[in-house]
Amino acid sequence: MIRLSAMVLLAALIAFFCAYGGLREPGETLDGCLADPAAHDGAMVYSPHESVIGRVMEGGFTLKWDGREIPVRGISRYLKSGTYVGVRGIFHREGYIEARAIHVGRFRRLKMLASVAGAAVVFALLWKGLRWDPVQRGFRER
Repeated sequence: MIRLSAMVLLAALIAFFCAYGGLREPGETLDGCLADPAAHDGAMVYSPHESVIGRVMEGGFTLKWDGREIPVRGISRYLKSGTYVGVRGIFHREGYIEARAIHVGRFRRLKMLASVAGAAVVFALLWKGLRWDPVQRGFRER
């Protein structure tokens, strides 16, 4: 009974956090602003964390997203081409973002590699220690 209660409580907690995240959406998305620039003029926009810096220029840079390069005006000091960034700023109907804050994803590629390596280790350990039992329709120890 305690296990069932814990599972129901965990499911309710996950549902609550999903609903909370959906209701507290941080703002306009970059895709939405690019689809209809006139309707989103002056909106606060958050770029995805998978965005990569294209070219760095004096007074700004370009953001590679979905096969396009979106100009970002503002902070460009210490930025390098190919770096993962998240940008929060004001979207303008001309198709550029006026940056208010930039989050540089330092060591993001290393973090991705470590995640893949960790998942491979867990998979290998499970493969070595467990096997599928068709009679019981589940895993059991080797």
